[in-house]
Amino acid sequence: MADSETFALSLTPHGRLVLHPAVDDGFGLEPALASRLLVAFDAGSGRGLLQLGAREVDTPLPGVLTAWRDFAGRYPTAVCTAPDLDDTATAVTVPPPSEADLATLVLSAPVMPGAEYLTVDVLRDLWTELDAAFRVLAARSSVQGALAALDPAWNRVGRVHFHLAENRKDPDAPFAFMATYTTRLSAHAQAQHVPLGRALREFAGAANRAGLVALLSPVQRA
Repeated sequence: MADSETFALSLTPHGRLVLHPAVDDGFGLEPALASRLLVAFDAGSGRGLLQLGAREVDTPLPGVLTAWRDFAGRYPTAVCTAPDLDDTATAVTVPPPSEADLATLVLSAPVMPGAEYLTVDVLRDLWTELDAAFRVLAARSSVQGALAALDPAWNRVGRVHFHLAENRKDPDAPFAFMATYTTRLSAHAQAQHVPLGRALREFAGAANRAGLVALLSPVQRA
């Protein structure tokens, strides 16, 4: 595969994402990356999105692929923070984003061939295909095993961490424990921490019972 070969990601009228060589208005891909993505998308939209969102977390990507990685990356993040997840589970329930979120994603879709075919229903169907692709992988071992196979960094998301930190405000107690919660992976595949108290307030303020359960389950397991 030539270094100068360009590609395009297109959406077909039937709602399938297809990665293919392009003559005009394409983007360049490093040969090894192009090979990985072609194999994945040839196996279906779900496999392609899983590759983008869960395996190529810290891979530099052109704009259109970055946009689809952001969409697909919501899935493993939701898996990691699911309230019914345990270390031996071989399946997990991950509902699609809300209607409002999907509508916003449609309106902010990247410029690409076939963008006119993108609707809320198409995005929901693509999420279902992404879910199916992950379930196939998880059935071979476990949900945690599948996450580790995709990128070991995913197993650091959705967890509560206790840190021993210096406490300069109290000379009689020079050290204190600080609790944080990891919400997602950054573009560099680093777990993003937020103070546990802030996360609790946000979930409680949104009356998000499932979110609170997901947040507190790691503490209970610890």
